Amino acid sequence: LARSLAPRPEVLLMDEPFSGLDSRLKDSVRAETLAVLRQSRATAIVVTHDAEEAMRMADRIALLKDGRLVQTGTAQELFQKPVNLFAAGFFSEMNVFDTIAISGTAKTPFGNVAAHFPNGVEVTAAVRIGNIEASEKAGDVQARIVSRRYLGDMELIEFAVPDSEAHVRARIKSG
Repeated sequence: LARSLAPRPEVLLMDEPFSGLDSRLKDSVRAETLAVLRQSRATAIVVTHDAEEAMRMADRIALLKDGRLVQTGTAQELFQKPVNLFAAGFFSEMNVFDTIAISGTAKTPFGNVAAHFPNGVEVTAAVRIGNIEASEKAGDVQARIVSRRYLGDMELIEFAVPDSEAHVRARIKSG
């Protein structure tokens, strides 16, 4: 990095610069790299396939698929207002269900969600796994735990919902 910045370039291209590092080392090297880049005031274009890395590092993100530009914006804009299912799924794990819009709603295995389409139109409902709450005692939909994976402060849980072929995934706080 120092050698690249020595001639004081206006633009620096970094292609997967942190891909070979383990997660702990990656966090510290990434933070140090950002500090050096800010201090040098060079514009950096960083290529990555890691959504978290893009969100942590970028002032602006250009999301590409098959060599075509899908969406540009800040991390917050791309996360909160994705232009399509690919963009939404790139920045967050999703539960995706094919269903039919009826009376302004789409039926999913864990309840109805708003679907602003004409009646009878086939739609895809996508719900982030972090937006699903689970409780042993209360809830609108009963489900059976199919698998449970401990991830430290979170657990990844897969549920089977009665009267549905789909399984629902959720991240739940551990403890």
